[in-house]
Amino acid sequence: MSSPLTGPLHRGSDNHRLLAYVADLEVEVDRLRRHHRLVHQEARIAVDRVLRLCEGAPATTEIACAVMGLTAVLDDLREQPGYHPALDQVVAIAIRPLAEQVFRWQVRLQRAEGAELRLDLVEEHIDWFPARFRHILDNLISNALRYRDAAKSGTWVRVALRVSADAYELRVSDNGLGLPPTERNHLFELSRRAALARNGGVGVGLAIVKLLVEQSGGTLEVDSGPGQGSTFVTLLPRYSVDDYLL
Repeated sequence: MSSPLTGPLHRGSDNHRLLAYVADLEVEVDRLRRHHRLVHQEARIAVDRVLRLCEGAPATTEIACAVMGLTAVLDDLREQPGYHPALDQVVAIAIRPLAEQVFRWQVRLQRAEGAELRLDLVEEHIDWFPARFRHILDNLISNALRYRDAAKSGTWVRVALRVSADAYELRVSDNGLGLPPTERNHLFELSRRAALARNGGVGVGLAIVKLLVEQSGGTLEVDSGPGQGSTFVTLLPRYSVDDYLL
């Protein structure tokens, strides 16, 4: 297979390369902003809880649980070397631990306690760009949990991976609110909210994901209906670790 240096990501003018770089920077800034907000929030809650417990009778077990909870948050914020956009190189990615880490992170961020992660992986590892893959997975899981359906008995997110000779197929499905056809047409537009009745902020996450996927030579589509949840299907071209040289 040809090197990504001559593929869709790097073909053409310097402007094309600049767009890919700007897309990575946009996602990185968004990730860092959310990390900062969550760390500050979780640290403040944990510290306040410890202070309240210390004011009363000894409660060693509860204090230990509060500290362990904060430690778990900090552990999930750690990233393996190579997960920064500046290190834009194909490496082997372990899908299961990454999906579980991202899911735990988004459960905390979206306050979706009790949500279930379902993994359906035909391969445990893929060779791809780790920073880009993490951002794609992070935003798709975030979208699934943000628009969960409170009327349903349980919330679940399914991450499935299939592999063909030329591509990786990543499917992220949920049993959430779903989207009417009119909203699907605008889902990937910048500054477009997913639905007027939802409280999700400016909906730029999926637009950035689509840009990132397409700049990497892939495609992103969605199948959704009101009350039926959503399924995002991402096709990512396969690259060999040996093909990509900085």
